[in-house]
Amino acid sequence: MNRFYQIIILFSIGFALTSCEDKIDLDLPDGETFLVVEGWITNEDIPQTVKLTYTSPYFEDAAPPVVTGANVLLRDSEGNENELLEFQPGVYQFDEAGIIGRSYQLYIILPEGDIYESAFELLREPVPIDSIYWQLSDKEPNLDDDENPDDIYDVLINTYEPEGLGDHYQWRSFLNGVEAREPFDIFTTSDQLVDGGPIPQFNVTEKLYSTPDTVVIVQERISKAAYEFLTLLQNQTAFVGSPFDTPPVPIEGNVRNLSDPKRIALGFFGAAGRDRATVIVGE
Repeated sequence: MNRFYQIIILFSIGFALTSCEDKIDLDLPDGETFLVVEGWITNEDIPQTVKLTYTSPYFEDAAPPVVTGANVLLRDSEGNENELLEFQPGVYQFDEAGIIGRSYQLYIILPEGDIYESAFELLREPVPIDSIYWQLSDKEPNLDDDENPDDIYDVLINTYEPEGLGDHYQWRSFLNGVEAREPFDIFTTSDQLVDGGPIPQFNVTEKLYSTPDTVVIVQERISKAAYEFLTLLQNQTAFVGSPFDTPPVPIEGNVRNLSDPKRIALGFFGAAGRDRATVIVGE
């Protein structure tokens, strides 16, 4: 099951945490589902993808049901409107890059007639990655059964932060073509503490790599709303486990139900100015 969907589904049931030794009695509503939206518009010349699913009970092993047959429109601040085609069940795509400086919005009509729309998101100018490189790590590997004893290298980037407060960023990492998507892989920051100037030797994955791994780092300039959503998402998933943790609650994104405002939607549609860099460890 897609980890993003597992996280969202966890929030949709909003249960209180109890000790693993206690009997857990959950009064879960039957048949109540919520729309989950996951999608980004970027400046990259690749298909822009939006995934639509419904929530399902957290303890159900089956994948969340996908939303097929929806009418998904991408609107921009210039008055243009383009339809996203259903590339595969629940996955809708538009084959043109977003335009820097424009704002974008999703408009969704579900098969049963409910209408949703996202807030407008501004596609910002990307901040380039100056360079990417690998080096021998000074960290001690903490080997589990699934870890590689040859993972002894860090992958770092050199970048910079433009002058002027108000910038927010997300970094994605890909190892041999597969994106890291666990809660601890969410890496975001704002320029509140570092505004303007170069940022050298920046480790945005905290992972160790081996030769000849191919590592891709994607640097995204995102909105404050996207940054706050991703930060809350990570705080409610990666940093839990103590008896004193706050119970998970539904995390509403920037999508609202126009047909029934009382019925929430989960997930987020964002705009990201992207730059990416690739390195092969050992070369």
